[in-house]
Amino acid sequence: MKVSDNVYLVECPFLRPGYFVSSCIIAGRGIVLVDTGLEDSPKQAIYPYLGDLGLGIRDVSHIILTHAHFDHCGGVSRIREEVLCRVGVHEYGKPFLEDPLLLDIQLNRRFPILYGIGEPRFKPVEADIVFKDSDIIDTGSVRLRIIHTPGHSPCSSCIVYEDKGIYISGDSIQGYGGNRPLLFHSSIDYMESLDKFSKEHIDILVLGHPFPPYGRAILRSWEVRDFIKESLEAIEKLRSLVLDILRESGKPMNPREIYERIGVSQPITIGCILEDLEREGEASRFDEGVDLWVG
Repeated sequence: MKVSDNVYLVECPFLRPGYFVSSCIIAGRGIVLVDTGLEDSPKQAIYPYLGDLGLGIRDVSHIILTHAHFDHCGGVSRIREEVLCRVGVHEYGKPFLEDPLLLDIQLNRRFPILYGIGEPRFKPVEADIVFKDSDIIDTGSVRLRIIHTPGHSPCSSCIVYEDKGIYISGDSIQGYGGNRPLLFHSSIDYMESLDKFSKEHIDILVLGHPFPPYGRAILRSWEVRDFIKESLEAIEKLRSLVLDILRESGKPMNPREIYERIGVSQPITIGCILEDLEREGEASRFDEGVDLWVG
């Protein structure tokens, strides 16, 4: 799907029919890929799309990642087998890119009843470019600005192609409804990142998935402003619901029980909210072994 002149969205199939992970092609003297989908996404979706554009994988000079989760970085090692390109990720994402089980290990320590340690879902990759907030990446073809936007993950970043007014946000803004937002890191950081986005002049926003309520991955003009505003309202409301339920329960509750009472978002997001409420002095962990909380 064409986003703008020389910028294209590849829909990499994920989870269920009609749902996908976004990979962006920025075509110039060389090709920059922003995110690479899952391990099978290059051969399944990215290579065919490049072929339709009259381009090839050997034209790829850079891969820039919005964050180091398997559905966004899984295809990097496959592409690296085909071409010697440079790979960039935020400095907080480097350890996760190099150790595919690190996220599971950390989440299992934080929320033992919610998260187990599974099998690696991508092959480890070393980053050539380690960036931080406000960095400029000059690929020789395009200049990209980095906005560090943690919340979904500690390394989440928005990749800004300022010449076109295009912001490629990965999972940094997730809308509302259904099972969103999905956070693995912090609701406080997520809200602060949304505030950052609200201060930017964004012509086109490319999301990491077709997030609700729009169900599309490309938003333009007034849609962008509304989406950011509604995303912020959604997480604020969810935090209030978690605290209200915890205070009204009269007994310790675990994140899954709170999630079942609320019926939106996901248990891991509830866990992240509880951790933030603890930092703010509004909640405390009653029993770490079974992950029980009181308000």
